[in-house]
Amino acid sequence: MKFDEDPRIRVSRKILALAWLFFSLYLAAIMGLSFNVGTEPYLWGLPRWVAIGNIIVPVVFVLLLIFVAERFIPDVPMTEDTGDTEEER
Repeated sequence: MKFDEDPRIRVSRKILALAWLFFSLYLAAIMGLSFNVGTEPYLWGLPRWVAIGNIIVPVVFVLLLIFVAERFIPDVPMTEDTGDTEEER
């Protein structure tokens, strides 16, 4: 007997992998840039690593996340659509 997997499960696994990839890239960007840019000169009154790691990188990744969500995450209905409605019963 073969088990038919719900297609929503397959989509959710792909989205989970995409989320882990995105989060890993985000952490690597924050840690890498914060470590490598140094403290001088100051940017907006903050050390450069703080301004880049805590302000600029998150803003860039939020904008990138909007693009990723619109392009790569499909709209999946969460209910079982059997075709029966309240009016037909």
